[in-house]
Amino acid sequence: MTFITNLITKYFRDRSQFLSFTYLFITSIFGCLMILFRMQLIDFQWNTLNTLNDFKILRGVNSTFLFLVWNLFLAWIPYWCAIALNRMARDKTNFSYIGAGILGLFWLLFFPNAPYIVTDLLHLKYRAPVPLWYDVMMMMTFAWNGLMLGYASLFEIQYFLEQHFSKTFTWSIVVLAIGLGGFGVFMGRFQRLNSWDIVTKPFALIQAEIQILTHPLQYSQTLGVAVILSAFMLLGYLTINALRLKN
Repeated sequence: MTFITNLITKYFRDRSQFLSFTYLFITSIFGCLMILFRMQLIDFQWNTLNTLNDFKILRGVNSTFLFLVWNLFLAWIPYWCAIALNRMARDKTNFSYIGAGILGLFWLLFFPNAPYIVTDLLHLKYRAPVPLWYDVMMMMTFAWNGLMLGYASLFEIQYFLEQHFSKTFTWSIVVLAIGLGGFGVFMGRFQRLNSWDIVTKPFALIQAEIQILTHPLQYSQTLGVAVILSAFMLLGYLTINALRLKN
């Protein structure tokens, strides 16, 4: 019991944050185990993988669904950024607004990776010999993980902002972040752009965003995902917030 108490004190803000991390971690492991069991069902031969490039290619093969593990890893990044931000804020001696700004920017860049997993449901279809119900439950597990990691990281960002700014400003940032997150999902799913493109090809990313924002009707068949997903995430976040306040 003392070990757990020391662990919470050292790495987490309180017991609630520690439990949230624990459940998110366990659920993530559960999803990965479902992937491994599925690969047993399709009799996947691991000895066919000889090089790193083979693993990269395998990650994009829908029949194995290993891409879900990669997407889940990306969904954890904004959560860790938000945790690190609050941990730095608790350490008054090492706190700096520049460091907080960098962590906040990284969080915002990777935040869309969390709800992005919901759109992986587009890959859902019957693939023998795996029962369809199994794939449904497996993909829902990863989608749930992505949403909860997104919400958990948003809770942490909101907590940090409330320590420094007014509630009105904080909620404005939360709503804006959710909207940008929905737009980021659209950019990733249909424009095939990634969070790290801001570093590797920033001009192409900016050009694509300008093109979309100035000619939205050209993307009317797919841009709606940004609006619908943002509204869905906002309603979900408000609901969870209300439940949390009730408790």
